[in-house]
Amino acid sequence: MIESSLRKVGLIMFLAKNCKKEDNLKTRKTIKLATLHHYRNIESAQIVDKGEGKYSFFVKLDGTVEIERRWFALLFQGGVAIDGDQHYPRIMGPLQVTVHELQIVEIYNQTVKVRNASASIHREALNGFIFCMSAVSELHDALGLFPDYDDCWYMTATKAHDLAAALSRLLWNNIISGRHSGNHIVDPHASLENLSIHFGHAPVSYIDREIHISDSSVFTVDHFMRKIVDMGFVKPPSFSPEKEYRFSFTIVAGDKILIPIVDSVILNAEQLVDWAL
Repeated sequence: MIESSLRKVGLIMFLAKNCKKEDNLKTRKTIKLATLHHYRNIESAQIVDKGEGKYSFFVKLDGTVEIERRWFALLFQGGVAIDGDQHYPRIMGPLQVTVHELQIVEIYNQTVKVRNASASIHREALNGFIFCMSAVSELHDALGLFPDYDDCWYMTATKAHDLAAALSRLLWNNIISGRHSGNHIVDPHASLENLSIHFGHAPVSYIDREIHISDSSVFTVDHFMRKIVDMGFVKPPSFSPEKEYRFSFTIVAGDKILIPIVDSVILNAEQLVDWAL
């Protein structure tokens, strides 16, 4: 069973994968998925991110700002509770919040009005497989993004969802075959009953560590909270030249998330070669 989380591609024309010539999909006919932890420790200086999938923010709400109650409950959890709010939005991975200042002006049915509030937030994504490409408008825009790589293959952006679904199926097959062959991708003792791969794909959001939001800000609390719910798609602005478009895969069996026990997996992607430009 494959479940999907579709995200809009927008005006992106192509997805590019910079690589070494021998690793080009059209040559090797494989695609490598690697974990967030892998990218924290990889030796290549041009793509390593020691904080991959985790980030600390300082959020300052300047003046009077109105927040949806569900985001208020999540943002200020532990600091204050409002009668009737028993459930936070579902969020995967660790979340630590320190409230520095909070003045509640008024509480409504669906929103809370606060003044001059601030909090420190640390978010971390669950370790899982990702696949990274670059979102470009023209083919030549991908040239030189990663100087250590001497080749590149492309795919039209309209195939992003199809690629995510295809890689999910290939990963599912590898988990099952690996269980039978002893090449385990997840805990060998974990049940694989009702195994599914949940996937998402989107351009990475490059967000500053310090966020100031006011009642006139274009970037709202809603925008911010939606982005940090899935930390697998958030990176510091210093990485923005990569123009990253990311595919994320979460392994689920029944109602339990399974964390990979390997840093990477090589998928036989011969069936995808014709998609590559």
